Formats: sequence, structure tokens, C-alpha cells
Amino acid sequence: MIPREVIDEIKNRLDIVDVISEYINLERVGQYYRALCPFHTETRPSFYVSPKLQRYKCFGCGASGDVIKFVQEMENISFYEAVEKLAKRVGIDVSKYMKDSGTSEYTKYVQYYEALKKEYISALKNHEEALKYLTEARGMKEEDIDRFELGFSPKDSDLPLKVAKTFSLPEDKLLKMGTTFKTKLGIKDIFEGRIVFPIKNESSHTIAFGGRLLSEGEPKYINSRDSRYFSKSRTLYLFDIAKQKIRNLEFVIITEGYFDAIAFHKAGFENTVAVLGTALTPQHSSRLSALTKNAVLAFDSDEAGVRATLRSLETLLARGFDVLVVNYGNWKDADETFKKGGKEALENALENAKPYEKFIVEFFSKVFDLSSPSGLERFAKALSDWGKRIANFSSTARLQSFVKYASEISGLEERDIERFVKAKGEISVEKKETIGLEEELAFLFFSYEDLREEILGLDKDILSGKMREIISIYKSAQDLNQTLDELSKDTGDWVFRVLKDTPPPSDPKKAFEDVKKRLQLDKLRKRIREIDDMLNEVTGEEKRLLLQARMEVLRKIQALQRG
Repeated sequence: MIPREVIDEIKNRLDIVDVISEYINLERVGQYYRALCPFHTETRPSFYVSPKLQRYKCFGCGASGDVIKFVQEMENISFYEAVEKLAKRVGIDVSKYMKDSGTSEYTKYVQYYEALKKEYISALKNHEEALKYLTEARGMKEEDIDRFELGFSPKDSDLPLKVAKTFSLPEDKLLKMGTTFKTKLGIKDIFEGRIVFPIKNESSHTIAFGGRLLSEGEPKYINSRDSRYFSKSRTLYLFDIAKQKIRNLEFVIITEGYFDAIAFHKAGFENTVAVLGTALTPQHSSRLSALTKNAVLAFDSDEAGVRATLRSLETLLARGFDVLVVNYGNWKDADETFKKGGKEALENALENAKPYEKFIVEFFSKVFDLSSPSGLERFAKALSDWGKRIANFSSTARLQSFVKYASEISGLEERDIERFVKAKGEISVEKKETIGLEEELAFLFFSYEDLREEILGLDKDILSGKMREIISIYKSAQDLNQTLDELSKDTGDWVFRVLKDTPPPSDPKKAFEDVKKRLQLDKLRKRIREIDDMLNEVTGEEKRLLLQARMEVLRKIQALQRG
């Protein structure tokens, strides 16, 4: 187990803003940094990072934590694996603390995949048919094969079993790695007879494989099964190479397959990624939106590719992307375009990419018979849902372009098309809660260390539930971050919201004195209300005593107000 003081030292040497900025684009807003949340789909930023507290909080989905938790969630690794990763970053060796528990599960996992990758690479170099397929059918050079670390799993491959033995992996553990399946005849390699593509995470560790059949058959492509460290819906092929290029060039090219992504990279467009056999998911778009809001969809030009483009468009528009759609002309995909036309052909395909609204209009114009009245009406109705998406997620100018182009293609009047496109609804603005006394006190407690002892000394009877909880935990923990970790979720969320929404006072000491006075006044006014309730129930001497008490409380209120 890693001692608490070592973990604290790692966190003290890190700046959470620097770490998170490597994953998403942060924008400074006052004392905080803000971004679109990487953990859920949204179009308005609700993810905040506090440099003072070294914490993050999303007010949309509720995600919150420290720098270790963020890396855990982004890379889908355990707490100890995140600590190891961050410790290396700041030059702290935690290996001696890990000896008792042995090598981490994540380390074992990537070591297995790296070793198996080497076996597949070696097998490819010794398989004439597979090499011929890559060099002749796919037009790849030896340096391309090496650059992208392509391999091959031969028929009746026992390579996963061979690697498993070197790591002393039992059968049940091997099956969980996602590269094998069990039959009556024993453990089989799921990639046998396939070209193998290594799939890597953001740390450039191989965490899965993709496989393409060398001969005809179905399924043509398969991937490793999902595991704790790999999810098709979260992972993009070549993203580890592309992410910095995407950030620098401010746009991403998204393809449908491994060979298409490789073709763009070979042509010099290293800001290209590929989905893993499915259309783009909300998780994919969430990760990409942290780097850019400009995307080029470069899927296949066949019917399946067009349908996948439409599904991916829905996802990207909901995330606020501006999207172009590639047109390959007479060629099917990026791989064929590069093979037959070279780099210039791919450059032309990108230059001639269409704004997404024109792509949508052209697609539906081919689906319906625009020479007949019923076909025209169905065409206009089919554009309705897309019109609503454009109205909700894009600009008015984009919607006007959509309607105008649909009119040009179909011959319909623009007003006739507009009848089927609902107007953009008003965006509801979340109403901020009024900043009250408890909020002001919490802000002072977390923001000004020199006031903290005085706040801790306040009479607990004048404090409400949330501040009582905070002070009680802090007195035990004597550490702000540990206090935040131990707070109930409701109180923890409330604290971060208070810190985000409360304007800092010009004079913190004076602000505290004012809050303290108002808290005391609130306590006295509450006592007046209690006395008034009791006066309705008593008579005689008891009533006289209560009236005297009421007068005494009123004098205290007046004295406080004068002071």
C-alpha cells in the first residue's frame, strides 16, 4: 500500500490544471477553468477545475475528484495505476510500495499485449501470403508495415497460449485478455488467419488488436473483446499519435477503418483517427471535442458508409462540432483513393469535402423521387428532423444554408421546406441560486486560510447543517482535500458550486465579521420566533417571563445592528 503522505506529496507536486489540459481544452473563467465535460455529452461547458482546491467538478453529470481520480476516469485504470503514472511524472518512485501486491493488473495486461504484438509481427515477416497481400493488394511498403507495427496471426495460431505461458497466465486469466475463445478442442486465437493491427491507449500502450481476414469471409474485421482496459465505444485507432496533431491543426479526420486511417497518415495527415467497426459514439465525440470542434468525416462512399456518416453526424452535431464530409468521387474509400491517386488524390478529397448540410440534402435527394409531388413531400418531411438538429446545435446561417440548398436541389420554394422545419426553441438558462450566509461562510472557509481558525471557533449552534458537517470533518482530518473526499456527495457538490458562483470579497476580514454578525442576528431572530410561538400557549407569570426574555433578545439584536 502506498502511504498517504506519499500520495499527498505526488499531488502537491502536480498542478491539476496542467494535467487536465493534456486531455481537454480548458478556458480560464475568473478563479476557475472551464471546459465541456469529457465524461458526458453537452454543448455548454459545465466542467470546472479549481486551481486553489486542486479539484474538478462537473455540474452536468456530477463527476468530481482530484488529479488522481481524473486520470483514473480518463484512462480507465485503477487508483494505484493512476498513482504510478503520476508518480513517474513528478519523479517519485513508488515501486517499493507496490512490491507487496506485485505487478499491477494493468501492467500485466499491457505486458501481455506487447509480447503478443511482437509474436504477430514476427509471424508476418515469415508469412509470404500475408506480406504479399499488404504490399500488393494494399500498396504498403516495408517501412509502412514497421511504422504501424502490423502483424499476422497464422492459421491454427497458438501464439496467445505461447505468450500466456511466459507470464504464467492461467486459462481463466488468458480468456479475460480478449484475444482467445474456448472450444471443445481447447483455447483458440480469435485473430487466426488475419492481419493484426495494434490498438493503443493515450499512453501508447497496446491494449487491444484489430484483425482483418486475409481471405474472403465474414466477419471481415474483428476486435479484441471489451475488457476493463479496452472499450470499442471509447477507443479510436491511432488516437495516441493523432491527438497532438488534432490540437495543433484544430481539426480531426475520422475514418471508418484501419487501412483508411493509415492511408491518411501516410499522406501526411496525422490528425486522423478511425472508429473500431462502429459509427462514432458519444464517448468518442466527447474525447475529440476536448481537442477541437472541427471534424471531417471520411467514411466509405458505399451505402453502409453513408449511413454510418449520418449516424456519426448526429453525434457530432449534438456535441457542437462543425463538420465537413469527404467526397471520394469514383473511389470507395481513403485507402483506395491513396493507392490509386496518391497523396494528391486525398488532398483533393479533403479540399472538395462538403458542408454537412449539403451532404444531408444530397443524400435524401437520391432516396426520394423528386420528379413526383409525393416524392417531393416525403423529401421535405425527411429533412425535418435534421432541420431541428441544425436549429438546435448550429447557427441560423447554417440552417438557412440547409433550407436554401434543399430548395435548389428540389425546386421547392424555401418557405415550403421551412414548413417542415420547426423553429429553434429558446434555450433555457439555469437560474443561479442566491448566495446566502452559509454559502458566504463556506467560501471564506475554503478560500482564506487565515480566517479558517476563527470560523472553526464559531458557536456550532449558529451554523446550519452543511457547515457543521464541513467543520466536523475538517477538525478530524486537518486537511482540506481529505475533508472534501469525506464530505457527503450533496455537501461536496454544494461546496464546489459555492466556490464557483460566489464573488470574492474586496476585504475578506470585513466580510467575515459581517457574516458572523448576520449569523448571530439570524440566531436571535429565530429565538424571537420561538418565544412568539410559546406566548400563544401560556398565561400569567410564565407569559411575563417570556415577554422579559423577548425584550432582552430584542436589545441584543439592536445592539448588534448598531455595532
